[in-house]
Amino acid sequence: FVEAALDVNIEGMADETMSYPMAYGYSLVGRVIRVGSNVDKDTYRNKLVFTFSPHATHVITSKDAIQIIPDGISADDAIFMPSVETALSLVQDARIIFGEKVAVYGQGMIGLLVTSILSMQQQQTTMTAPLVLFDDKTNNNFHTFGTITTFDTIPDRLAASSLMGTSQALVPQEASNAGPFDVSIEISGNYRALQSAIDNTRDGGRIIVGSWYGNDDVLLKLGIEFHRSQKTLQTSQVSQISSALRSTWTKERRFALTWQLVKSLQPSKKLITRTVTTFKDNKNHINDAYTSLDKGKEIAVSF
Repeated sequence: FVEAALDVNIEGMADETMSYPMAYGYSLVGRVIRVGSNVDKDTYRNKLVFTFSPHATHVITSKDAIQIIPDGISADDAIFMPSVETALSLVQDARIIFGEKVAVYGQGMIGLLVTSILSMQQQQTTMTAPLVLFDDKTNNNFHTFGTITTFDTIPDRLAASSLMGTSQALVPQEASNAGPFDVSIEISGNYRALQSAIDNTRDGGRIIVGSWYGNDDVLLKLGIEFHRSQKTLQTSQVSQISSALRSTWTKERRFALTWQLVKSLQPSKKLITRTVTTFKDNKNHINDAYTSLDKGKEIAVSF
C-alpha cells in the first residue's frame, strides 16, 4: 500500500504516496494571517479555517483547499471534522432502515462518533421507548427493534459509548446473545471483531467494514453457512461518496452536514471527558501521548 495515494480527492494528497518519509496529518485548524494578491482579503483574512494539511504550526495552502469554519464552532471542535465525516459516511453507507437492529464493533474515536450519529438519528425517527414486538413462536419472549448495540474490550470506552447514546454497551463475548443484527458496522481494526460481525448478522443482513488492515493477513471463516446466508460485506471509505449515493450526494453536501454535526455534537467536550488528551501547553509529552494511543488508553490526541 506504500505506493497508494494518500487520498484520491484531497488537494495536495493525490500526488503524495504513503511511503516514508512523509509529512503526515489531515486535520489542521488555524487562522488566516496573510493572503495572496489574487485572493479576496475580506473573505479570508483573520478567518478561522480548516484544511486537510499535515500537522504544522504554519502552512501555506491554496484557497481552494481550505474551508471557512461556520460560526459557533470552536477550533477545538473543528479539528474533529474529518473524524465526524468518516463516521457520517459509515452511517450513510449502512443505509439503516427504521426498526433495524444495529451493532457497532469498536468504540474508538470513530466508533463513538458513529454511535453518536446513530443515536441522533434514532431519536429523530423513533418514539421515546424502543419498539417491542411479541414473539409468537416462543409465546414468552420479546424482541426489541431499532436498537444500537456497541462492542469493545476497554471498560472506559464502553462507559463513553453509553454516554453517546448506545442502547447497550457490551464486551465482544456477549455478541451472540445480543444478536442477531440487521446491520453491523465494524471499525475495530481487529479481524476477530469482523468475524463476530459476520457471525452475528442475520441472513441477508449487511456488514459495513470501515477498518483498514494495511498489509496484515486477515483470517476469516467463510464456510457453508456464510455462503448460504446472502449477507453483504461492504467496504466504506470516506474519500469518495459511495456509488449508491452519488446521484443525490456530493462531497460538498456531506461537508455541510458534517459541520452541522460538529456543531451539534461538540466532540471536544463530549469525548474529552474520558478519552481525549490535549497537549496544547506541553508538546514535550507528545511521545507519551502516542504511546497511550497505541496501548488503547486514549482515543485521540490534540495539540
